Amino acid sequence: MKNSEIFRTIKSLLGSLVAFALTWFFNMPLPMIILIPIAVYAGVYMISKPVIKIGSLRLSDVEGEEMKSLMKDAYEDLEILDKTGKKIQDGTVRELASELYQSGISIFEHLQKNPEKIGLARRFINYYLDTAAGLLGKYQKLIFSRVRGESVEKAKTDIVSGLTILTRAFDQQYERLMQGEIMDITTDVKVLEQTLRSEE
Repeated sequence: MKNSEIFRTIKSLLGSLVAFALTWFFNMPLPMIILIPIAVYAGVYMISKPVIKIGSLRLSDVEGEEMKSLMKDAYEDLEILDKTGKKIQDGTVRELASELYQSGISIFEHLQKNPEKIGLARRFINYYLDTAAGLLGKYQKLIFSRVRGESVEKAKTDIVSGLTILTRAFDQQYERLMQGEIMDITTDVKVLEQTLRSEE
């Protein structure tokens, strides 16, 4: 059981105990003494449920079970990039992790505004994002293992190379998703230039 789940349960139990004590103190009928604490427990438990967000997108707002599963996986990977990246001492790796996290958030905010493009991002979510989180996790394990040697140093270098490649992949994915907007801007500028020329 996760810490957040334990705290949620404890808050709910405390709320129901307070409700029980109050109903007992005010000499309420036995059914009320039983039902009110149960209702308080359920209410506090539901209210204290954490809201999972990717950028400004609430996971509960995503439609379709497959899409919710996809977005949940992405959330977990982004959380790994953020939390693990902040713990890493090496400035280069920490910067790469931060860059990947920020790019990932930008992509998901774009997908929130343009849900019709989610299909285009499936490979990004299932492969690139998952690979980035995996590489960062492996890097952290290597660091904490405190094993030294040529093969470990080579593995660290390979992970940095992989993260660098992934930053380009994230940028390309974002550019691909933004293609329609980029074309609109180009068209607007051309129309503006033509309008200006016709007025001269």
